[in-house]
Amino acid sequence: MPLSTPIIQIIDRDPISVDIDQKVSDALRILTSGRFNHLPIIRSGKLVGLLSTTDMLELKASTLLSDGPESVEFADKHYELSNIMSKDVISVSDRATVGDAATQLSAGGFHSLPVVDREDRLVGIVTTTDLINHMLDGSPEPAMAASTEKRLRALERVYKVAQAFLHSGMAAQEHHKLELALNAIRESDTEISL
Repeated sequence: MPLSTPIIQIIDRDPISVDIDQKVSDALRILTSGRFNHLPIIRSGKLVGLLSTTDMLELKASTLLSDGPESVEFADKHYELSNIMSKDVISVSDRATVGDAATQLSAGGFHSLPVVDREDRLVGIVTTTDLINHMLDGSPEPAMAASTEKRLRALERVYKVAQAFLHSGMAAQEHHKLELALNAIRESDTEISL
């Protein structure tokens, strides 16, 4: 599949999002479901921010929140989504191509791009996984497929450790495992930007 493919053909056209006025616990529930790593924040259908599992991890670490109901009540009482979301969200137009999205994502620092129309209304989201799946559907060369598979395995290890960190009471031990996984990736022969 060529890079000139319209992005609208590969995006998730029905992304889960939350309104900026919803509770932090609503976003936390969605992000800890394990199905999503990025959650667009909207106001009247327009994109105003993005919340990631990393943002929630930082919130938990900064407030020493546990996974209990009291921590959810604390988060709802002391925080609003507007305080913890990323406000300077890089998005891509619904008229962009796969190549445009790949260029944006390759700059690093994030792994998803909200897709917006001319009025900044959220119409979808595209992730690095979507782009990889698009490449694999295009019958990549064997060397590229092996490299992509190696990267996916490495990222899956980091993701599993990060999920364990979010859900465990042993934060220090899980943090050490995350550090080991990140160091292993850094020492590998693949180039992965986290």
